[in-house]
Amino acid sequence: MYMKLARYTRYTLKEIGMSVCRSLKCRIGPSILNSDLSQLYAESQRLLDNGADYLHLDVMDGHFVPNLTFGHPVVKCLRKKLKNTFFETHMMVSNPEQWIEPMADAGVNLYTFHVEPVQNDVLKICRKIKESGMQVGLALKPGTGIEAVRQFIDAADLILVMTVEPGFGGQKFMSDMMPKVQWLRQNYPLLDIEVDGGVGLNTINACAEAGANMIVSGTAVTGAPDQKSVIATLRETVERSIHKCNV
Repeated sequence: MYMKLARYTRYTLKEIGMSVCRSLKCRIGPSILNSDLSQLYAESQRLLDNGADYLHLDVMDGHFVPNLTFGHPVVKCLRKKLKNTFFETHMMVSNPEQWIEPMADAGVNLYTFHVEPVQNDVLKICRKIKESGMQVGLALKPGTGIEAVRQFIDAADLILVMTVEPGFGGQKFMSDMMPKVQWLRQNYPLLDIEVDGGVGLNTINACAEAGANMIVSGTAVTGAPDQKSVIATLRETVERSIHKCNV
């Protein structure tokens, strides 16, 4: 595609690649899963004060994953305190369609759901999410291949590649998920690609080099004595890769 563009415009292939690089933005969204939930507002505000671009809110139903966290009432309360913060809800639930309206009412900006339990209804759910005023994210478990989401990418604002099994924090990063990220970046240069699970100072290089630009980090940030330093290092690593890219 870019070769054809270069043939018919005054721009070189290198210039087109640089333009794509400039269009991508790194965003760091700490997961609050392992925060002190009794101090949720204070913990969230601290993350934002230390450089977080958005908050990643893990919603689990005890069915799709064997754990429970919180639902839309908690998100709505948090929204009242953080009026201008970008909220992404990562819906680890068996019936994501059920929670679209409540989460929209709670003030969620980006509604990310897993394709595994709703393979035949993905486009329908994407439409409902957009009609509710939220952006759409599609999430893949480690055992789910790109082919499960490939036909729906154009309907999404973001693809989330899980780098641990969803449901629990503190797991070891799965480096063998990086080919999914690489394929997405090569085929969709401007797509927001998010990674979640075991992402920290020791694994951010792999994520950045593969092409991820949206970084979810849990315990590596929330448990750090110096959250600001960790967030800044994550950002610098990703931004270096964005600037070096040559699509």
